[in-house]
Amino acid sequence: MLAEIPIATIASKVLAIEEAASQMEEAAVIELTLVVAIAFGSIHIFYDRLHRLLYREERMAISFGGGMAIAYIFLHLLPELEKGEQEAGSIIHFIALIGFLVFYGMQRFAWRVSKEKNSESGDLLFYIQLGFSGVYNFLLVYSIPELFESNLIFVFLYVIAMGFHLLHNDYSLGEKYHQKFKSWGRYVLLAAVVAGLAIDIFAEPASELVADVLTAILAGSLLFNVFQEELPEPEHTNFRWFLAGVVVYSLLLLGSIMAT
Repeated sequence: MLAEIPIATIASKVLAIEEAASQMEEAAVIELTLVVAIAFGSIHIFYDRLHRLLYREERMAISFGGGMAIAYIFLHLLPELEKGEQEAGSIIHFIALIGFLVFYGMQRFAWRVSKEKNSESGDLLFYIQLGFSGVYNFLLVYSIPELFESNLIFVFLYVIAMGFHLLHNDYSLGEKYHQKFKSWGRYVLLAAVVAGLAIDIFAEPASELVADVLTAILAGSLLFNVFQEELPEPEHTNFRWFLAGVVVYSLLLLGSIMAT
């Protein structure tokens, strides 16, 4: 009986250490999520200044950002779907397809509305595209931080790749609907980022199945966004800078994997 006491004490200490480690890991994920949310929120607030600063050579910047986003999809997001297949089954790929089709359908509807030349249809088109972007921003903050695993290199990669992507989207909205987007539209996108962050911090963690489903929806929507916005006509892009974005992301991701 006396011999069992030290064993029980050691076991309780081991459990306490494991619980403390788990809490530290959870705190680190929250901190990383906060960093990403602040970065994305700053892009929405200062999109016009950032665009003037970074897009002096617009073809190079768009191509480089598109290359990083494509590399992120194929090297990180799609492999995460393969992991999600263990929990949800092969239907996870069908969900990603649905995500692509839903966002494509919304864009097609917005395009049809834009063909009607009146102020009401213009307002509706803006609301559709803003709602589209708001849902997209929410998913970016809510779904992806679970994949960080406290890896600072990946956080850096994620912020750069998605930052270029969001900056380009914001600038496109600002060009089409300058007054509305600058006066209040960008704050709607900021609110979507804050909402995703708040749920990450204060709500109970989503089940593995829910997380996988949201990741699949995000994968489909991100594929649509990148293919539509960042792979425009050849005369508006620069393949060497696109390839540079792919190579830079791949090398940094490889370094991140080797470091762990």
